[in-house]
Amino acid sequence: MNGALFFAELPPTEQLDVSSLLARKIAFIDGLDYTATADDDLTDLHLDRNSVLSADAELRIFTQMNRCYYYAAKFHNRDDGDADPIGEDSFVRELMRGDELRNQLLLVFHKLTVSIAKNFVSSRHSLEELVSEGNAALIRAITLFDPSRGFRFSTYSTYAIRRCLARYVSSSQHTYATPVDFRSAPPLADQRRWTLPYQHAMESGVEWLESALYELTARERYIVRCRFGWGREFEPRTLQEIAAELGVSRERVRQLEAKAIQKLRQIASGMDIANL
Repeated sequence: MNGALFFAELPPTEQLDVSSLLARKIAFIDGLDYTATADDDLTDLHLDRNSVLSADAELRIFTQMNRCYYYAAKFHNRDDGDADPIGEDSFVRELMRGDELRNQLLLVFHKLTVSIAKNFVSSRHSLEELVSEGNAALIRAITLFDPSRGFRFSTYSTYAIRRCLARYVSSSQHTYATPVDFRSAPPLADQRRWTLPYQHAMESGVEWLESALYELTARERYIVRCRFGWGREFEPRTLQEIAAELGVSRERVRQLEAKAIQKLRQIASGMDIANL
């Protein structure tokens, strides 16, 4: 598809198996105020599989998708005493529109799944097989993502897809990964104590941080990597060493480091890691 967001004209309700639609479990994010959220037809957005969503477009699409599912669920869970239930036609329209928005997001972020899956290709696992598994994780991430938390969907979904594929590859080799307890990780402010090599750290279950780093500015990301040796090409360095390289004061580096760590704290607190 190339062009504006497209919503197919729905057939008359009597031609649909509404009972099967009612049997669906309809999920939406609880944290959004749907009564204060206006309907957005999104007709100004032009999407295809090569699109890169802006933060604003991403927020709008996810918000509208969840809004549709919210109103569909309102009918699904209606009470006979409800003074303002939506009608059956509205239920079908909202549910189908939510599905189309979800499918648009799958189309746009499919390339992310492919990019991550390529890192897991081996003689045992073809790219097609891995993409299929990764897309299952992508669908789940789309369902669970809360756009009001303030971070980008790519950060959230990259972690989910990587974790899914790592588990899939591991299980097919008859070795089962131990579930990660993120509560055992030291607070981000204490990262100076982390001396694990990059690969070891990634395998220890903190791969979400590699994705979260890209929510920072380029300078903040560089400072974090230099301070904590986060990356194959980085060794832990002092504030003074980084300041000399960047041509700024030691205090300025300290401020940028503190700002970056605060951002990472907010991302970590906002990501529902346990549900991915």
